[in-house]
This record gives sequence, C-alpha cells and structure tokens, in this order.
Amino acid sequence: MNRYVDITVQPLSSSVQEERYLLLCRGHYYEASAPVAELVEELRKYPDEEEAIAAYVGRTEGKYTAEQIRQVIDTYLAPLFEAKEKKRAFLYEKELFGAATIDKFSDRFRFLFHRACMTVVALTAVVLNVYFFLTTEDLLLFNNKVDVYTVVGLFVFMLASSFFHELGHASACKYFGVRHGGVGFGLYLNFPVLYTDVTEVWRLKRSQRCIVNLAGVYFQSYGLIAMIVLFLLTGNDILRYLILMMNFGFVMTLNPFFKFDGYWIASDLLGVPNLRTRSMELLGYGYKRLRRRPVTKTPYLLQIRPLERYGLLLYAIVVNLFMASYFFYIIPRFLYRFVRTFPDQIHELILYLSNNITPPFTLLRNIGAQLLFVGLLVYLCWKAIRPLIKKYAGK
Repeated sequence: MNRYVDITVQPLSSSVQEERYLLLCRGHYYEASAPVAELVEELRKYPDEEEAIAAYVGRTEGKYTAEQIRQVIDTYLAPLFEAKEKKRAFLYEKELFGAATIDKFSDRFRFLFHRACMTVVALTAVVLNVYFFLTTEDLLLFNNKVDVYTVVGLFVFMLASSFFHELGHASACKYFGVRHGGVGFGLYLNFPVLYTDVTEVWRLKRSQRCIVNLAGVYFQSYGLIAMIVLFLLTGNDILRYLILMMNFGFVMTLNPFFKFDGYWIASDLLGVPNLRTRSMELLGYGYKRLRRRPVTKTPYLLQIRPLERYGLLLYAIVVNLFMASYFFYIIPRFLYRFVRTFPDQIHELILYLSNNITPPFTLLRNIGAQLLFVGLLVYLCWKAIRPLIKKYAGK
C-alpha cells in the first residue's frame, strides 16, 4: 500500500517570495517548499518508491540525484508517518465541549460573517466605545455594594463572554468551509483561557485566517454594543465595570506578544507561520554574524518580501524586549509588591469581616487577582522543574 496517498498537498498563503505548500499527514500540518511538494505528488502516483524517485529525477532533468532525493525522503518525509503526540500549546488543557456540540452553534451563527454585517457591527462598536470613554466620568469609580451575588455574577459574565468569544472562532471556520474542533479550558503561561481548535485555518488565505482570528473579539462586540447602550440609558456602575473589563480583555487578546489572537493576526498579516520561532531564528542569525561564525541556514527574514521583512524585523525586536521585560521585570516586581503588601491586605480583610462589614470590591478584586497570579506562577514553575526532577530521580 502506498503510504504517501495519506499526505494531502495544497498551496500555503505566506509572504515568502518562493511558493510554499502545506502538507497534511495524520492530523498534522507541515510547511514545505515547492520541490518537496512536487516530490510528494510524484510519490503519490507510484506504488514503488524507487520508481517514483526515478520519475522525479527525470522530471527535474537531473537537477537532483537519486541519492539526494532518498535523503530528503528519509530525513523529512519518513518521520511524518511516525506516531507522535500532538504538540501541546498549554501547560494544562481539558476539552469542555466536543466539536459536534459546538457545530450546532457555529452553523447557526456563521451568517454573521457576511461582509456588510461585519462592517456595520465593527463600526458601531468602535464609535460607541470611543463615545463611552470620551464622555464617561469617573471610569474607575464603583459605588455599588458588593455582595456574593455581584461576585458570582461577574464570574458568570466572564465565562459567558469567553465562551461566546470561542464560538466566534468556530463560526468563522464554518463560514469559510473548514472544520473546527471543540472548546476547552487551558493554562497558557500563567493565564487561564478558553480555546477552540482551529488548526484547519491553515488551509485558508491569509485574509480569511485574519478574520477567523478576529472573530472572537467580533462576537464579543455584540455584547459590548448592548452594554454601552444600556449604560448610556441607565448609568449603572456594574455595566460600566463590565464594559471596562471587556475592553481590557480585548487589549490582552489582541496582544501580539503572547500566543493569543493578536499573535496569530500578526502572523497572518506578515505571512510568517511560526512567527515566534522565526523571530528567535533571526536573533540567532544576527548573533552568529556578529561573532563571525558560519551560518548554515538562511533565516526566514531573507526569504520574504521587503514589506513583510521590515515587519518581521520590528516584531522580532519588540517581542523579545517585551518577553524579557515580562519575565525579568514585571514578574519580579509583582512578587516584590506581593510580599510587601499582601499581608496588609489580608489583615484589612480580616478587620472588615470581624466587624461584620462588607469588604470593598477593590480589596476583594486585588486579593483574588494576586492569589490567582501567584497560584499560576507556582504551577508554571512546577511544570518547568518537574521533568528535571523525574530525570535526576530516575538516575
């Protein structure tokens, strides 16, 4: 049986000057050059590998030898058929709703991605949001009394908003005719997130992939529009706080430095798959050139068109500065402030409770956020050192 018929080949929309192709094999996607894609197509035609190799040598008029082609097959194509675990994007992940369940919703909501509908909703959300921030006084003031119902309500709102966000990604996939997976819960670095498996978007054009990655924020914009209108009519403090929470969520989601939606949007705009890896590759290339060491591989930066080249260069510089500041400044600074202020906050909370006084919402929010952040940092550290413990414990 010809195993290569299990590989499907299609063009990959990217910014590389030479044509790139997408190989799909056993649920995994791989980027390939035109010669490799042509070799796969040749291997699919013939049941015997040697016959396919001879045909490919003849087709390329001796540009490659049979030995070189055999080396490509053994090095790059044969490993595609080896059993491998799916690369995990999260420290922890658990599917909550299967693809079949989500498909029932995405099929009903896909009509929302007609161009006219998206344009009207996007413009309305932007105009109302700008008006809200320009006209609302005391944005951070929260006068409502906080009780357990308020806290639970805010938590339920966050979950519902996040779930609707993921439905946006799934519905966009449905609109463009590619399959989506289920919705699950995961931990990325020290952030708890919901996620949707949209791996098949690599089949789409770059512009369509951008829409799929923006779809979560687009779906949440419907809720944002409704809340702003209600706030303008009522002036309710809780609505104002929810609007601020949603906008903060947009900023985090569209952040291109972490692997949230903004990262994938930047990847599609630049036409650079594996954007983080390619940016690190660029730094390694620059380091070797400065040290006058031999460079065995041309960096991706030198293979793409000039406009995207400058974009990738800027991204590589900014993202690595950001990640360095996050791990070596933001996290240490947070831990320093946590050690200094958290005991006082707990003492203040105990005083409120001992006197039968409801604690201020800001105090509860700060304590909860800090405990969550520290807990996730501990989990992140444990996941990092656990393999080392197993390695040395087994010796």
